[in-house]
Parts: sequence; C-alpha cells; structure tokens
Amino acid sequence: MNAFWWFITALALFALEIIIPGFVIMWFGVGALAAALLDLLGVHDLIWQVIVFAIVSLTCVGLSRTLFKNFFMRRSPGSKLKTNADALIDKNGVVTEQIDNSLSKGRIYVEGQDWSARSENGEIIEPDTKVRIIKYEGVRLYVEKI
Repeated sequence: MNAFWWFITALALFALEIIIPGFVIMWFGVGALAAALLDLLGVHDLIWQVIVFAIVSLTCVGLSRTLFKNFFMRRSPGSKLKTNADALIDKNGVVTEQIDNSLSKGRIYVEGQDWSARSENGEIIEPDTKVRIIKYEGVRLYVEKI
C-alpha cells in the first residue's frame, strides 16, 4: 500500500513544481513515481523504494542540468558573455604600484578598478607602464608589458 503514498507524494511534488518553478522539484516527483511502480511490481520493502526514489530523482536532476546546459543554453544570447575577471582577459591596464613577483607586490588599474597584479614572465614592471592582462588566479591578475 506504499504505492498510494508514493503517488500522493509525486502529485504534491508536481504541484510544487508548478507553484515554485525551477525545473528541479519535478524530478523528485518522477522518483516518487518510480518508487510507486516498484511497490506495484511487488517490491514492498520501503528501504528499496527509498533507494530507487533517491537514485531516480538524483539521476534525473543531474541529467536535466547537463541536458539543459549543453543543448538549450548553448545557443542562448548570453552564453558567451564574460563576467567578473573573465571579462578582463586581453584588456589593457596601467601599473599603479611596481610589479615585482619576488616581493609579491604590484597593482594595476583596469576598467575603473584597482587589482593586485603579477608579471606573467617574472619581470619587474614599473608604475605608469601599460600592460595587457593574460590570465587571473583568484583575485590576482597576471600581466605582460604592451
């Protein structure tokens, strides 16, 4: 008789998905349906039903995220939009504090912001020198002279 409760749970989860859109709760409803089906097939052990519920639900969530990201978001207008430090790669800036990797110091001004910086090739770069951003690690930009 667990199937009845699994069906009720599935309906409640589907209703929640309608109320709270996010394309996640629905998959737990699918897992509840799988557990109900298992009970109808004669596996009345609640532990196995819960295991099937968890496996089916989490698998569906994982697959839907992968599918959504790889197939639907690929053509999205904002999919190639760079944000945060990614947007600074290949931009030019000006050294405001001498960059010296051996002393772990150096700062640059780029796009209206002050950033900690290091030389990509290890050379010392003096203030007021124009640099190009090569990469970033954490909150530190790696630059080369222009």
